[in-house]
Parts: sequence; C-alpha cells; structure tokens
Amino acid sequence: MKARRWLAFLGSLLLGLWGGEVEGAWAVTVRVQLADTTTPLVVGVSLPARLTNGRGEVLADLPPLRGFWARPSRRGVHLHEAVSPVLFIEPPEGGLVAVNGRWYSGKVLLMGYNRVQAINYVHLEDYVASVVEAEMGARFLPEALKAQAVAARTYVLYHRNSRRWFDVFSDTRSQVYRGLSQRSAAALEATRATRGVVLVYGGKFVNAMYSASAGSRTVGVDGIPYLQSLPDFSPYPKFGHGIGMSQWGAQELARRGWSYRQILAYYYPGVRLARLPD
Repeated sequence: MKARRWLAFLGSLLLGLWGGEVEGAWAVTVRVQLADTTTPLVVGVSLPARLTNGRGEVLADLPPLRGFWARPSRRGVHLHEAVSPVLFIEPPEGGLVAVNGRWYSGKVLLMGYNRVQAINYVHLEDYVASVVEAEMGARFLPEALKAQAVAARTYVLYHRNSRRWFDVFSDTRSQVYRGLSQRSAAALEATRATRGVVLVYGGKFVNAMYSASAGSRTVGVDGIPYLQSLPDFSPYPKFGHGIGMSQWGAQELARRGWSYRQILAYYYPGVRLARLPD
C-alpha cells in the first residue's frame, strides 16, 4: 500500500484505537526501540508536528494524516524536507506518531547513517498499559492483569538507561509493546489500579522477569534471591524461559481468588511492593 493511502487508512481507524491516555502521575519517560533497519520506514502524524534535530532546531513541519518515507542515507535519515542523523518527530499535546502501521503517543526519534533506528519516547503508564494488553490481553482475569502491570512496570524501570539510545526493545527481547493498537479497557484498568506500584528488593527495582508458562516448576537464577525455582500453577507445558512469574500460573491463582499482591509475592519471594514518589 502506498504511503499516503496507508496513513489515510490508519487515520480512519484512529478514533477506534485511541481510548484516552492513562493518566501519568510521574514524569517518567521510557525509550522503546521500535525498529532498526536499512530499509525505509513509513511514518506519519495525527496532528501537525515538528521535525527537529539533536539541538532542538526546527528543520521542517510534518502535515497530518499523510504517509512519509523515512529513508536511510549517507547523510542521515531523509524525511519530508529534512535530512539529519538525528530527527525527532514531535507532535503537539494529544498528537500521535505512526511508524509502520502502528500509532504511538509521545515523540519518536529517527536516527542513523545508512540505516534508520526508530525510538519511541513514551510515558511510563502508557507503555505499561500497552504491554499488559500485548503480553496477556483481556482474556486474563483482573488480578492476573494487575500482577502483569506491576511486573511490566518494574521490569522496564530496572532496565531503564541500560543502553545508550534506548531502554528496551519492543518485542520479546524485552517485553512486547505495540503502542495504541494494543490497549483494551481491561489493560487500562489494571494499569490504573496499580499506577506507580513496583517491586523492590534491597531498595532497588527487581529484574521482574516472566514468561507464558513454566510448566511444573519455574527456573531459578543463581545469585538472585527473588528468582527461585518454585512449583508453577500453570496448567500448560513450559513455554518461554520459565524464569520469574508464569503468566498462566498467575491466571490460575487469580481464578483461585488470589490477589495480585499474593501472586507477585509468590513468584518473586522476598520482594516488597512500593509506590513511585509523586
């Protein structure tokens, strides 16, 4: 599909995808790598947006609801009327950025020589809501979804600033993030209900790993007290690395009446719940 037709189609779906931002009480931004490729990306915006460089200088204005190719070149990324090794797509408040068929809140960084790396700068709570839906979905019970929200929030904060240009990948190398195309009412509610709640051990965020199912027993990690080998409650065979919380095990415990606090305390023994400061 040509770039313009592609974004016009996305524009027609915009109201259906956009259910309102999860209100963020804290100014925490997560940097998520969306793409790293030598081929062009199709990008666009829902409202008129600015293209700026690394010094904050405005290089061009990007009109809304049109598709544009972000092309790699020897001079940097070529987009609309601008070429630079660092390009920020900065929409106004309430505006969205589209990258290869998905809408994202926050701004997007395009960078590189002879390649394009796309990085979404997104508010923490918006990120968590998308991860909860992509990793579990509305078929899971509310307490399991809340446990997933706390684990996802803690995981990304543990890995924040662990890389130079971004914090986490948008796929299973970290945790799955699909922007605004993946945020159901159930995921939003689980995120709101646990807003700012995290897992800590020894005063630090824990590496809150999780997988779909550990089978009969989770996999322990030597030297990490809160990642022990424990009996899993999942009715399914092992799927994934089996470390930390079992998503289907959490679902089974929620079915038995466990709260999200009890689920997390079981799969991450010795940790405590804390809340981010206002």
